[in-house]
Amino acid sequence: MSRTSLAPSGADAGAELRTLARLALPITLAQLGLVSMSLVDTAIIGRASVQDLAAIGIARSIMFAVTSFGMGVAFALEPLASQAIGAGQPAQAWAALRSTLRACALLSLPSVALSFAATLLLEPIGVEAALIPGVRAYLLGHAPGFFPFLAHLAYRTFLQAHGETRPALVASIAANVVNAALCGLLVRGDDMLAWLRLPPVGLPRLGALGAGLATSAGSLVLAAVVLRAAGRRRPAPPRERVATGAVFRLGVPIGLHLLVGSGAFAVLGMIVGRLGAATVSAHQIALGLASFTFMGALGVAGATSVRVGHAIGAGAPPRRSALLGLALGTSVMTCGALLFALAPRRLVGLFTSDAEVVNIGVQLLYVAALFQLFDGVQVVAAGALRGAGDVRFPFLANIASHWLVGFPLTLLFGFALSLGAQGLWWGLTTGLVTNSVLLVVRLLRLTGGKIVRVGVGAAGAAPLA
Repeated sequence: MSRTSLAPSGADAGAELRTLARLALPITLAQLGLVSMSLVDTAIIGRASVQDLAAIGIARSIMFAVTSFGMGVAFALEPLASQAIGAGQPAQAWAALRSTLRACALLSLPSVALSFAATLLLEPIGVEAALIPGVRAYLLGHAPGFFPFLAHLAYRTFLQAHGETRPALVASIAANVVNAALCGLLVRGDDMLAWLRLPPVGLPRLGALGAGLATSAGSLVLAAVVLRAAGRRRPAPPRERVATGAVFRLGVPIGLHLLVGSGAFAVLGMIVGRLGAATVSAHQIALGLASFTFMGALGVAGATSVRVGHAIGAGAPPRRSALLGLALGTSVMTCGALLFALAPRRLVGLFTSDAEVVNIGVQLLYVAALFQLFDGVQVVAAGALRGAGDVRFPFLANIASHWLVGFPLTLLFGFALSLGAQGLWWGLTTGLVTNSVLLVVRLLRLTGGKIVRVGVGAAGAAPLA
């Protein structure tokens, strides 16, 4: 069993930074594996049909917004498990895992139904009617993988709290293999077999539906691998209890925080549909690339959340872990920003040969080169706050940043000033800048004093039973 060696909470800055990096690297690689599934799908579909690529881009925006709320409930396990491990109570971490899985199961069916209901808004807001059947086909194929994906997040979070990160990485590699093979076969049918120099067998071209089914199969693989690893840490017999209501009290604000941010991206994805298939395709490619580099910061955020939670559980100050996490996350995102600024055309050209799509995508990557830095700061700060059990402020900050500042400017730049897709992305950037400032200020204030462990009377904390 692989396990990252975790330095004590009172270790010096160099030791803490090394611990963060060792914990963040496999988390980042696992996250990159998740995004790679989407990028592979984008490359396969982009070569087959710009129309299907545009439809899937809109569908993913909807599904990501809906999934974000469930992800928030899964991430409620971060403070519960990491603080329990820091306090030397692994049985309580296991009990929190079980309750988190129950909460995710309760959310799954309503969430899938909501994703289909959201498609009723597409035509009224101006999305091309020809794209909508493809959107619904992708959502249908994606639906069976909804709960397995959330379960995988819960198991992975539980393992991370123990410093065990390899299973998530193995899961993402296995899921990528399954997804890539199935996506090529289901999207392109016999054409894929011909490309592989194999005889045809009558496979139909399922397009968007095939891409959704391939993603669901990948999610099942993700869940199966980490479930087996987590099961080895099951106490015998499990006697602790964590109420499902405690998970919801922490998870709902986290979910709303993610939903508010991803909702802005989802609405942006639907609004971009008004600018035509080429613009939607370019938006999907640029967003996929930005999401890929964002996984580096997300990995650091996960590691920072674990270290902050361990420190609080052990009764030690968490500020050093939080600040080093911010520094590490910013460094990682600087690399992504440089990549986008120096080679945008080559990057977009990996996914499409359509000249119009490439030109629009290049413009969007220049904007992404700037917002990468602030996106990294805000996600690591939010991870540190989550590890401390502070889940309400990030939600409120997201509302203010994305919907009171960013979204109005998105509409102003994109439509009133006629700047098109690039203007929409500039508006999005203002929201990310605002959010990063608010969360860093909150983090500095919170870590300046004593923080009580979640479940024992801290402001904003949830009781464990």
